Amino acid sequence: MNKYTVTAVGLVLALGLVSGCGSSGGSDSAPRSKDGNSAGPDGTTPKGPAYSGPAIPGLAARPAWSLPPADAIDLGGTLLFVKDAQGTYASGHGYTWEPVDGSVGTLHFTDAPEPATLEFRDVKTGQVRKTLKVKTDRVAATTWHDGVPAVAVFAGATTESDGLSEEKTTTEVTVYGGDGAPLGKATIEGDEFDLHEGYIIEQEGDESLMLTPVGGGAARKVTCTGQLARCTFDPRNNEIDGGQAHAPLITGKYAFHVENASTYEDEPEQLVMTDLATGKKAWSTADVTPPAGVELDEDGKRTSGALRVLDVRDGRVLTAWGAGALAPDTWVTATYDITSGKQVGGSSKYSYEDSPADTVNTEGSSVFTPDHTLAAAHTEQGTAVWQPADGKEVWAQKEGEKAMNPLRFSPNGILYGTTTDGFSPSVVLAVDGRTKKVLAKSLPEENIPLFSQQSGYGYISTEKGFFVFPVQG
Repeated sequence: MNKYTVTAVGLVLALGLVSGCGSSGGSDSAPRSKDGNSAGPDGTTPKGPAYSGPAIPGLAARPAWSLPPADAIDLGGTLLFVKDAQGTYASGHGYTWEPVDGSVGTLHFTDAPEPATLEFRDVKTGQVRKTLKVKTDRVAATTWHDGVPAVAVFAGATTESDGLSEEKTTTEVTVYGGDGAPLGKATIEGDEFDLHEGYIIEQEGDESLMLTPVGGGAARKVTCTGQLARCTFDPRNNEIDGGQAHAPLITGKYAFHVENASTYEDEPEQLVMTDLATGKKAWSTADVTPPAGVELDEDGKRTSGALRVLDVRDGRVLTAWGAGALAPDTWVTATYDITSGKQVGGSSKYSYEDSPADTVNTEGSSVFTPDHTLAAAHTEQGTAVWQPADGKEVWAQKEGEKAMNPLRFSPNGILYGTTTDGFSPSVVLAVDGRTKKVLAKSLPEENIPLFSQQSGYGYISTEKGFFVFPVQG
């Protein structure tokens, strides 16, 4: 896969990361149903179009509720919809970039701020919990502190030059939680920034990223080291990119930066995890022993600088290491205890499929079940399913099989992916993540579900409507 590195300005200009946006508006309380939850106009589950598509493995046969064609942002217990001034639901299509996991990034965008209505609907019933009237030119998914799902509403304003002064652009952004309550608000000069984990992220020089809390507070600078070091932030996977090393920029109470983030350094790249508030080092790849399978030179140094942190949770760090200088597509995954620095469990080693068309660096990555008990890697042979806890392989495709590209798991372990045969269109499959049994082999691509983080309900957006399903019991 190709490495994706550009400067912040180039990223904004090329991809339109944040076209000045923001919000101003009031709140309308939705009617309450008998159980106290906000509901639709009649206090009942919405009666949308009937589902006539194929059965989707992992989901119930019938949807719990539906709406006319639309798309939504998952906020945990609620789904966020946007209606324009004409009452049409936003589709979320057409923006210049989207998250690598296939979820909705930008749901609604216009050239200038316009009136819109935000609908916060209960994911299980579809009942409207709250509506907000806003004036915005962009509504996008984001996260608040500790990864809590949130929505950002932007509104840009431009002050024209008087003939002597420069034209000035400001962006107002308001972040709302799943209950529709505001979490924070900020006004930023310009529109060259990103928003993640409740922080405004701005490039500061080639080697640094400035993190400013939404709503006020002390800013934190994250700086990569090395001669002529370069680090950038990619909002499509929310990672810091420095040299050959990649990690979540912010994860919980931690932030990452890269040491030796330069092609002019002889030392291999290292990922350093620091306390987000204080900057104190909490863990580093430089302080641990690379897992078995990673090639070292005569001085005990890694021959490959390729390195990735996949996840941080429960006091452990899941890592992926380039196997060696002459094996650029082969990676070894291993888990480390943050406190002791010791490796926990075994490791897995795979040669990953290389796709030159990809613009996001995901080498060494996998897709995970929501509880992180299973992971699926896209290898040169197809899919390999392994257990992050101990690195043990569950199953892997072999030569001669139709190679499957894994896309995502359901909460109950169903793996969805695609196969291709020459120049024929991709075929969507659903397989049992633990047994490899094929459960469906010709699903329409639009019927690959996304899953609500808290409830586990699955939802799809098709030309016929938006459908929400309980997970199959």
